[in-house]
Amino acid sequence: MSDVLPQADRLDEAVLAVPGVDTLFPAAPLIATVITTAVDALTRRPPSANSVLVAHETAGLSVAVKIGVTDGYPATEVCRRVHDAIVEHLREYEKQEIAEVAVTVARIG
Repeated sequence: MSDVLPQADRLDEAVLAVPGVDTLFPAAPLIATVITTAVDALTRRPPSANSVLVAHETAGLSVAVKIGVTDGYPATEVCRRVHDAIVEHLREYEKQEIAEVAVTVARIG
């Protein structure tokens, strides 16, 4: 992925507004998260806030998000709602095709 888009901050809010989502986890691979955290600390810049990764790919936008699902909500249904919320948000703000939306459940309960 490359060229992370600034509206990803607003995507965090859109995902957290989905019923059944109670937490966002860093969507970047662990090593990227560790490196970014270290760079943020060394340069004394504010921590990177984006939990939803949005990047330009050859075929269009690629999105990755990791969520925690509240007890009592079917994880598959919550994932579909998150997918739909992301697609709706991006269609409102972006003119590019959406190539991929990857929703991962990192925790249930």
